[in-house]
Amino acid sequence: MSLAGRPLRVLFLTESFHPVLGGGEAHIRDLGRRLVASGWEAEVVTRRGGAAWPPVEMLDGIRVVRVPPAGPARRGKYLMVPWAMAALVRERRRFDVLVVRGTRVLGLPGILAARALAKPVIWQAEVNGEMSGEIYTWGTPLDRPWPRRAVRGLTSARNLVMRDADAFVAMSGQIADELSRQGVPREKVHWIPHGVDLGRFRPATEEEKAGRRRELGLPGAGVIVSYTGRLLRGKGLEILLQAFALLASRDPSLHLLLVGSGEGQSLSVEDELRRRAGEPGLEGRVTFAGRVADVAPYLGASDVFAFPSLFEALGLSLVEAAACGLACVGSRTGGIVDVIEDGVSGLLAEPGDPAELSAKLQALTTNPERRQSMGGRARRLIEKRFDVEDSVARYRSLFAEVARRGGSALGLLRP
Repeated sequence: MSLAGRPLRVLFLTESFHPVLGGGEAHIRDLGRRLVASGWEAEVVTRRGGAAWPPVEMLDGIRVVRVPPAGPARRGKYLMVPWAMAALVRERRRFDVLVVRGTRVLGLPGILAARALAKPVIWQAEVNGEMSGEIYTWGTPLDRPWPRRAVRGLTSARNLVMRDADAFVAMSGQIADELSRQGVPREKVHWIPHGVDLGRFRPATEEEKAGRRRELGLPGAGVIVSYTGRLLRGKGLEILLQAFALLASRDPSLHLLLVGSGEGQSLSVEDELRRRAGEPGLEGRVTFAGRVADVAPYLGASDVFAFPSLFEALGLSLVEAAACGLACVGSRTGGIVDVIEDGVSGLLAEPGDPAELSAKLQALTTNPERRQSMGGRARRLIEKRFDVEDSVARYRSLFAEVARRGGSALGLLRP
């Protein structure tokens, strides 16, 4: 689609982007790259987390605009709001559709800015619990009756504005249901899971697996349990290390592979994980691969994938692992349940329960036939539901439709 004889232009407003590595960041970069390849234009407005990062650059054909403040301070993501809003005003002639990722920092300001600029706006969830408000209290000192009621009240007031977005992208069925429960009209909710490149992420042969282990310096024998993603609080990695410690005490051949980093992130648990991995019983049993540009070789070297997030919109890392034919163990939350069919393509455990997570992992690490069977089913499920070509086509259709309708003033202000 084009507007007035020119390509459609999409701007993504997100708290973090490249060089930060994460599922959401990777999704926006890949989607933007594919939109550009199709003849459209894509732009990202994000925070300039590092002083050395360029304030403006072209990346894969995507125009990236980074705003202050620099540095990893947790408050930086909130201090970026006025700078990001100013950037939207400056860039207003460069985009036709605004896509706002997440509610916690940029959701409300982004929708208000879009309405002020008369631009159509789409909101995309980062994790489950954002519209209900559960994300703000779960597992915190506020997780008590009266604070929960107060947070729900504030969230409900915020949602009066949030519901005015032109469309909502839910990456999981659970988020789609949550949006409906919070009063978002069903016709505004579009269930579009992240897709993966099925050629790049594919099952490895035994010969390929052995070769990748040699190349990456991983143990040649034994079962490797892996995780890929950022090493942040909320990803359940402290729980994973506890669960693995229970397994390691019974099976000396097991190895845990953590691919990713928390460096520069306010919620990083990397230092804590490294200290724990150096304790007796775990020393030498855990490999930290660090931040890598391509996780596919590490998945190809693995046998089981663990994804113990406490909250998760979908989990692109999980989709990639399943596409590689790995039997996966994940938490029963968010979009994880859309990827893992419990007992069929993987196993589910309650979030935050190290004993149950350990038991589910053991069920796979000790049974190669079951791993192979579940991994094959996982691959077939991904082929059916998470092909990136289908995902991009659905995004293009949605962007074109909201652009055709055009933007408007805030619904609360209309008669």
